[in-house]
Amino acid sequence: MKIRAVLTLVALAAAFSAAPASAQNMSGTWQITSQGRRGSVTQTLVVQQQGSTITGTLTAMGGGPRGGGRGGGEPIEISDGSVDGASFSFAVTFEVGGRGSITTTYTGTYEGDFMEGTIEGPRGGGQPFMGTRGD
Repeated sequence: MKIRAVLTLVALAAAFSAAPASAQNMSGTWQITSQGRRGSVTQTLVVQQQGSTITGTLTAMGGGPRGGGRGGGEPIEISDGSVDGASFSFAVTFEVGGRGSITTTYTGTYEGDFMEGTIEGPRGGGQPFMGTRGD
């Protein structure tokens, strides 16, 4: 009888400890801010999460995913998006005025309506970002 009670308690403890992580969902519209060479860069990230996969778009104020006036701020599809617990990562690839394309990778963590992480470009040297969910 004691073994059954102990096993029941262990099962309940495991279920309750897993509940917060599984209840989190990254879906929504996020405002991301980072510091660029010309000042603050704001981006809008729209995410849909299904299981451990995220899809969506990234749009920057001033154009291009990193800002700086390269284009009209058109949404760019994210690729390779994934979530593992509170950790996430995705990539965006954008054209640079006839000079080819550049891929940047976003990695970070989120909790509730707050996220933070690092943007890695082709030259390395990660740039920190923070974001909040607006919906």
